Amino acid sequence: MSDAEDLRSLSVDDVVAKVGVAKAIGAKYVASLLFTYRCTIACRHCLFNCSPRRPDACVSIEDGVEFMRQLRATDRVIHIAGGEAMMYYEQMLEVCRLSHQEGVAPHFFETNASWCVDDETARSRYEALRDCGVLGVLISADPYHQAFVPPARRHRAFQFAIEIYGRENVIASDLSLEELLELRRIGRDEASVGEYSRNHAPRLVGRAGDSLMRHFPRRDPELLADDAMWHGSTRERSCRQEFDPNTMWEIHIDPYGNIQTCCGIIVGNVHVKPLADYMRAGFHTDNELVRIAYEEGSYGYVELAERHGYEAPPDFAQKCGMCWEARKFLRPHYPDTFGPAEVYESI
Repeated sequence: MSDAEDLRSLSVDDVVAKVGVAKAIGAKYVASLLFTYRCTIACRHCLFNCSPRRPDACVSIEDGVEFMRQLRATDRVIHIAGGEAMMYYEQMLEVCRLSHQEGVAPHFFETNASWCVDDETARSRYEALRDCGVLGVLISADPYHQAFVPPARRHRAFQFAIEIYGRENVIASDLSLEELLELRRIGRDEASVGEYSRNHAPRLVGRAGDSLMRHFPRRDPELLADDAMWHGSTRERSCRQEFDPNTMWEIHIDPYGNIQTCCGIIVGNVHVKPLADYMRAGFHTDNELVRIAYEEGSYGYVELAERHGYEAPPDFAQKCGMCWEARKFLRPHYPDTFGPAEVYESI
């Protein structure tokens, strides 16, 4: 048995205790509470189209704790994501505190570090979350984030995270202020952003699909079949791996209870049926639109859109980008699956 297989055979908490949060993700995959679609910034690669202009809304405390219970039942590494959940720090802290009392606290949270305005704030908030059972943090750093977030804040966020959580529980690169400044320069220069995005291609959905697609060469749809999808996905026409509960890299529950694995495709809702029930049965079994993604991928959505009057272009920039273009057209016809509105509204 390989080391990876050995880790997968353990419970997620045992894996985290053995190797730390960062390495546990690769062995057990992840599931998240998408705390809010609102964010302090509006990154050009954001798959969920988050921004400061989204509604001032986040998950309720009661729902947050219940969603944590359901996420924890997946035996994945659990985190709080967004948007920027730290915009609602007090509410997020309370969800973590109550979840910790039940033994279902998240393992880590994601942040863009915009809140790390001084040393005291960084230290006190990390320590308070640690005392509520949170073991680590993922801190973003790339040209898209650094175009907005001052380098000193990201640098401070990393330094205090290492001190309080330990290196094995911090998912982030150790970048100097000079390196962060260079990312900021790239993020604020259109030509540099174009080159960076081609060399580090995001999935072209959400704001990435709307703002970065023009930087990519367009190709015949038949040449897109081998495009990679999410983390190490099998290269094929269908998106089966992204919608199979046994192989999908990540699963989200958003503030409305929507379940998503690919951003902007609602595969169920935990207010209707528990996440565990969906995971057992498969998300494609009772939703025809999810079945199309599972069996046919982007190509199936383009064909469906054409039946509704869509005039497909002769070429697309990426398989995920093809899906995004078809879904935007289809959303008025199928808003219950192609949603929520925040992902599709460009503001």
